[in-house]
Amino acid sequence: MFGKGLLTGMSVTWKHLWGKKETVCYPEEKLPMTDNFRGGNLAMDWRVCIGCSMCANACPNKALDLTIVPDAKKKRHMKSYIHHSGRCLYCNLCVEACPVHTLVWDKNYAIATWSKETMTHDAMTDEDRADLADFLAQAEVEAAEEKAKKEAAAKAKAEAEAKAKAEAEAAAKEKTAEEKAAADTSATENGTAKDAQTTEGGAT
Repeated sequence: MFGKGLLTGMSVTWKHLWGKKETVCYPEEKLPMTDNFRGGNLAMDWRVCIGCSMCANACPNKALDLTIVPDAKKKRHMKSYIHHSGRCLYCNLCVEACPVHTLVWDKNYAIATWSKETMTHDAMTDEDRADLADFLAQAEVEAAEEKAKKEAAAKAKAEAEAKAKAEAEAAAKEKTAEEKAAADTSATENGTAKDAQTTEGGAT
């Protein structure tokens, strides 16, 4: 019966998980997979991914090849996420290891191929890479603007400190000059008083 079902183009009646019977004409139609389905290829959102590589480190068969690029702010982003399904055990350790929970199975179970060499899948699409390039360019512009603001603030602070230092030095010089003038005046007054006393003593 199973072979007969295959020969009729998989137009068979399946009993769904909840007891409801459904007729699916494969491959035009596909059975919906449950949330716990473990298979197909890996999917991820590069905007959520932090590039920690914990998924690749958790894989016992080294079925994941990651390419990570940093932006102008030193934040890591995923450039390519290659899943080698021919080496994959579908053990789900990579999904469980993801700290931001962005790694999932895409539930596409129709991944048959003619050769093992083609059993690779990049979770990063061309559209994702274009968005990433725009994001990296924008991040570089923002980093340059932030750097310019910091340099301007540092320059203004240095100028303010130099101005304050110059004013303090000028005030110190002025105070020293005043103290010196006061000391000279006091010495002159003391000398005049002594001369007067000497004159008075000689006259006596």
